[in-house]
Formats: sequence, C-alpha cells, structure tokens
Amino acid sequence: MSTIHIDIVSAEHEIFSGEAEMVFAPALLGEMGIAPGHTPLVTQLAPGEVRVKHVDGKEEGFYVSGGLLEVQP
Repeated sequence: MSTIHIDIVSAEHEIFSGEAEMVFAPALLGEMGIAPGHTPLVTQLAPGEVRVKHVDGKEEGFYVSGGLLEVQP
C-alpha cells in the first residue's frame, strides 16, 4: 500500500509528522482529498479540519484557521 508523508506545522512548531493513506483538507473552494501520487500543487486553506487517514484506517483531525497546503512530488 502506498503512503504519503504528512507534515502539519504552525509558525511556532511541528504539530504532526508521519505517514498516511489519505489526507482531506478544507481548501477555499471546498474539501480536497490528497492521495499518494497526487499532482503537485499549492493552495490556500480555509478554516476547518484537516483529516489524516492513517494506514491502519483510523482518522485523526487537526483544526486549522487557514494557511497553505503544498503537495510535493
């Protein structure tokens, strides 16, 4: 199974770092899902919950007040 490496950071410190099966994030135009192999992009985040789906199937949520989402190859 493919995974994607996730880093969630604030201006002050790292909030989460690890491998995930999928990530769901609140972009300005609606929620977007990021899976392994996703096309690189940079987009602005709206306030809301970033959900990380771990390899074991469990989901973990992190509230963001906005920011940027960057997907790198």
